[in-house]
Amino acid sequence: MMHDPKLMHGGNYIKEGRDSAKSTCLIFSPKEEDSVGTLGSYLKLFAEHEVNLLHIESRSSHRKTNVYEFMVECAPGGNLGMLIENLQKQSSYFSIISRNHKDNMGTVPWFPRRIRDLDKFANQILSYGSELDSDHPGFTDPVYRSRRKYFADLAYNYKHGQPIPRVKYTEEETKTWGEVFRNLTKLYPKYACQEHNHVFPLLIENCGYREDNIPQLEDISNFLKDSTGFTLRPVAGLLSSRDFLAGLAFRVFHSTQYIRHSSKPLYTPEPDVCHEVLGHVPLFADPSFAQFCQVVGLASLGAPDEYIEKLATRNEERTQ
Repeated sequence: MMHDPKLMHGGNYIKEGRDSAKSTCLIFSPKEEDSVGTLGSYLKLFAEHEVNLLHIESRSSHRKTNVYEFMVECAPGGNLGMLIENLQKQSSYFSIISRNHKDNMGTVPWFPRRIRDLDKFANQILSYGSELDSDHPGFTDPVYRSRRKYFADLAYNYKHGQPIPRVKYTEEETKTWGEVFRNLTKLYPKYACQEHNHVFPLLIENCGYREDNIPQLEDISNFLKDSTGFTLRPVAGLLSSRDFLAGLAFRVFHSTQYIRHSSKPLYTPEPDVCHEVLGHVPLFADPSFAQFCQVVGLASLGAPDEYIEKLATRNEERTQ
């Protein structure tokens, strides 16, 4: 039995209020001549410039002996620019990690450090969700749009560590899936790679892949976890390449749960559950491919935008 999620109004699934993914992390080392307990004077700067702290930690510097580095996560707001200028003057080492890195030249793009950090950006989708473009097959279908809103809400409310909500798909959705399933399974023996064709019968056996049944992401995720350590995470729509690749670094594949419009079962302008679980998922059960994808994801963390574009393009070519 599935509980109804808390619904959001409209099509924007970025949580209202403070968004910790928009925070800025400052890493700095006191000057060597600074005395013990100097952190207190640094913290006064944050108060003077009205910058709130979300998190602070210290570690021994890898750059110099007998020197500590501090990592401070700052909430949006206050006079962050002036704070940064003052900290830079008083520090022997200074670096910025910011999700808003395009407006902060010289910074390192924000990246997740723990798997639960994926919660911070999973709902910042680039397109679709419950809002469809005018050329989408389901644009004029209010029932379909309402259904897409339902799936988007499921993804919005999901947090790391929770079981993926099970969906009771409609007869029309299952019929659409069946059309895609029949057509693709006819093509797999000739056109799919050996690894895909080896794994696919295991998905049928263990995950409910059938013509008359859309498999549940939770069942697939548990199978992948046992096979290669990969897991699935529901997402409301298309993620940026940076965010998608960051998930791979933690062996997490972001997957949609909704299905394409029934009027065009063999066409979709965006990723849907057919695209995800029939096209991408099988190879995540292959150990060599899973390792390759994680390496690509790790290489993306904190990388410049031009590197992200290359990594995303190469990875997409590899998965075709």
